[in-house]
This record gives sequence, C-alpha cells and structure tokens, in this order.
Amino acid sequence: MQMYPEIKRFVQETLGCSCPEDVFTEIEYQKACAGFPERRIKVADRLLIYIINMDGKSDIQEVVDSALARGVTERDNNGLNRFRLVLAASRPDELRTLAVLAFKSSGYADEKTHLHVVNTGDVEGF
Repeated sequence: MQMYPEIKRFVQETLGCSCPEDVFTEIEYQKACAGFPERRIKVADRLLIYIINMDGKSDIQEVVDSALARGVTERDNNGLNRFRLVLAASRPDELRTLAVLAFKSSGYADEKTHLHVVNTGDVEGF
C-alpha cells in the first residue's frame, strides 16, 4: 500500500478522525472510472470514505441515499469500522443544512456512519 500524506492530513485534520497512527501505513485510494463515488479511500481495514463533488442542491437526497447505500454495504461486507460520506462543495455552508437533512432521512445512516460537508479546496490535493 502507498502512503498518502495529503490523505492522512485530510482524514485527521479535516474530518477529525482519531484513528491510531499505525493505520495510516495502509491507505488505498482510487478515483472511480464510472463516476461514483468520485473518490474512494480506505484506511487500513477500519475506515471507508467516499468523496463526492456536490455543488447542486436539487438531487442531494438521491446522491446521499445512493452513496450511503453503497458505502454502508461496502463497510459491512468488508468488516470495516466506519463509513464517512464527504460532500465537497465550493460553498459548503449553503449545502450543509440540506445535506444533513438528506443524511438523517436516508434510512441508511447509523452510529458508524458520518457525513461531512467540506470545501472543494480541502480535497484538491488528491
């Protein structure tokens, strides 16, 4: 596995993950070829992250539902501890309220699933 210092920084600082330092020696990163999720990160056998660029608001419920369904299934099928859905937007404050509502009403969220709405600049390095 390759070490990605920019991803480690993002996971620890931007997302606030308190995973032990040793898990960051195994980071799997991929950009999707079919477009969903736009970016996928797996940290050791613990954490799964989907990053989706999301500037439009009209289809947010569909995007969140689909991402959560896939992410939770992948997390559970692979015995991972957590799934984090990251929506990256140029104006995250405008999207946050709708994203949280979509997340809560999705039916897929549980105590091991988290939503983050971040600025697109936070994910530009990878």
